[in-house]
Amino acid sequence: MTSIIDQRTAAVIELTSVPTRRKRGRPSKASIAAAAEAILPPNQAVPSNLSSRSRPASHPTVPDLSGEHALFDGLIEDAMTAIEKGPSVPDQVLGRYAPLASLLRSVSFHEGRLLERGLAVVAALHPDLQVLGKPLKLPLVEAAVQAISTNRWEVLDGVCFDADAGTKGTYRPDLVIVNRKTRKAFVIDLKRSLAAYGDSTLADLTSRMMATGLVLPDFLYKRHKRLSITSVDIAVIDGASRKSDHTQGIWKLGELDDLLGLPGAAAAMEHLRSTFGERVRALIESQALGALGLQQPSPTASSTAPTRSRKHDGPQVEKAGRAEAGRSSDETPVACIVVGFARSASGSG
Repeated sequence: MTSIIDQRTAAVIELTSVPTRRKRGRPSKASIAAAAEAILPPNQAVPSNLSSRSRPASHPTVPDLSGEHALFDGLIEDAMTAIEKGPSVPDQVLGRYAPLASLLRSVSFHEGRLLERGLAVVAALHPDLQVLGKPLKLPLVEAAVQAISTNRWEVLDGVCFDADAGTKGTYRPDLVIVNRKTRKAFVIDLKRSLAAYGDSTLADLTSRMMATGLVLPDFLYKRHKRLSITSVDIAVIDGASRKSDHTQGIWKLGELDDLLGLPGAAAAMEHLRSTFGERVRALIESQALGALGLQQPSPTASSTAPTRSRKHDGPQVEKAGRAEAGRSSDETPVACIVVGFARSASGSG
C-alpha cells in the first residue's frame, strides 16, 4: 500500500462503508420556507401554503410541492420544451414513425436531467444541505484508482489523495451535496432507470465514484473556499425505484428520505416524475395519432399549459448551492476522512 500512495497523499483517512451517525437539527417552518424562497426566481413569490407538513420536531421536512405554484413547474416546462424542440432524424426503416422514435429517445434523456434538477431543488430545502452549484469535474487520481482496484475497501487505511496529483481522466457526478452540519459529502449519480445496467457496469461506476471520493476532501478544500468535510458517501440512485442494494451504494428514488435524512423528499420526487409522465404521455399520444394520419399532432403540448416568466437552471442551482463560493473558512484540512457507500440516515454507526 505504501508504494502505491508514496508522495501522493494529503492526509491520512479511514476508508470504510460503516455509516457515520447524522446529527439532526431542529429547523422551523419559517427556515424551510426561507430556503425555498432562496431558489425561487426573483419574480415568483413564495406560495402562502408553502409550509412544512406534520412531522417530528427534530426532522426538517420537504414542503408540499404539489400545488398550482409548485417549485417544480418551471423544471417540467423546461423539459417539455426541450423535448418538443428536439431534432427529428429521418430514418428509412421507420419512415413516418421516425419523429416518434426521436421523441421517445429525447424523453429518456430529459427525464434524467429533470430528476437531477428536481433533486437539487429538494435538497436545497434542507437547512443543513448545500448543493454545490456547478457540476464538478473530479479528477481520477491514478494512485486512488489503483488503491480501489487492488484492495478491499474495508481494509484500506487509505489516504486523502492530492487532487493535483497525476490523473487517469475525470469523473463528473450528477450532484455533490454537502451536509454542513455533519460535514458529510454525498457524491450522487442519478439514473432514470438501472434496468439496462449490468453488475459489471455498476461495479465500474461505483469504483470510479469511490476513487474520486478519496480525492474529494482535498479538492473541495483547495477549490471551494476551504470547504472542509470529514466523510464521503457515494450513492447511485435508480429513478425507476426498481433496484436497491445499500451495501453496494445502490438506492431507489423512493428511499431519498432515508438517504438525505429529509422526510418528504421521496414523495416530492415521485410527484415530479408522475406529473412529467402525464405530460409526456399526452405528447406521445398526439404524435402517434399524427404518425398514423388520424389527426394532426398539436404544435406543442406545453403551449396549452400555464406559463410564467422565470429564470431556470443556472440561478436555481446556484441559489440551491447557498452561495458556497462567497464563504470562506479558516479551518485546516481534516486528518480523518471516512469514505463509503451511503447508508440510512437513521442507522447507527
